[in-house]
Amino acid sequence: MNALALMRPSRASRDAIARAVLRLRSLNGSDNYRRFVVVGIARTGSTLLVNLLNAHSRVLAFGELFRSPETIGWDTAPFNTSRSAKLLALYRADPVAFIGECIFRRWPRGWGAVGFKLFYYHARQLPYSSVWDYLAANRDIRILHIRRRNLLKQYYSLEQAHKTDVWASSKADVDEQPPLRLEIDACRRHFAWVRSLEDDCTQCFKAHEMRDVFYEDLAADAGREMKGIQDFLGLDHERLSVKMVRQRRRPLSDAIVNYAELKSAFEGTPWTGFFEDSAD
Repeated sequence: MNALALMRPSRASRDAIARAVLRLRSLNGSDNYRRFVVVGIARTGSTLLVNLLNAHSRVLAFGELFRSPETIGWDTAPFNTSRSAKLLALYRADPVAFIGECIFRRWPRGWGAVGFKLFYYHARQLPYSSVWDYLAANRDIRILHIRRRNLLKQYYSLEQAHKTDVWASSKADVDEQPPLRLEIDACRRHFAWVRSLEDDCTQCFKAHEMRDVFYEDLAADAGREMKGIQDFLGLDHERLSVKMVRQRRRPLSDAIVNYAELKSAFEGTPWTGFFEDSAD
């Protein structure tokens, strides 16, 4: 190891300094910003959406904060390396107080929106379930409901991610994975389950300002979709971009071994449209 490497501060040290600076800037800061939550399920473009939001100069979007009781799912620099035992204890004992003290708190003046990601199945056990009650009761929190019109593509992507443990990539040369086999009954259960969760979300936040955001629209024209989202959050328009690549580049008919069998099985059902094949 050379001398320069020894002198270079670690990532954790750099992040700790950045968090300390944020704290100092927030002393005379403000809580007058738009609060929001990205609600949805895995493989619907939620990571793409959060990354695009964080590309805005006046937005702070945290990741899956309540993914696990074992650790805080910050998923955003410079908080990723935060290992505060005090914060973890608060997170576990009183999740709503954690949100108030660490997320929807005072931030540097000029920030326009702060929020985090929450999947339908996150924070469903005590004491974390109080998070849903808190969000439902606070109607000033805006909801970005991230969805995917084609649930076959969402399910395929989910199964592939579980198999490879690759959930996102910025590399353009990612190898295409071998075709998967999807079982008919498993698909049927998954489609119905996700649609019921979407309906539950709509009902939970019926009194809130809520915007449906579809992965297909982000993939087709992120610039146009993000302009609408910036309007929804009361932000000035900025050109937003991130380095992420689509992991599946071939049509589902090539990516799923038994695609023809599935297509035949779902003919004439509410899920028929999922088999209008494309690589998107």
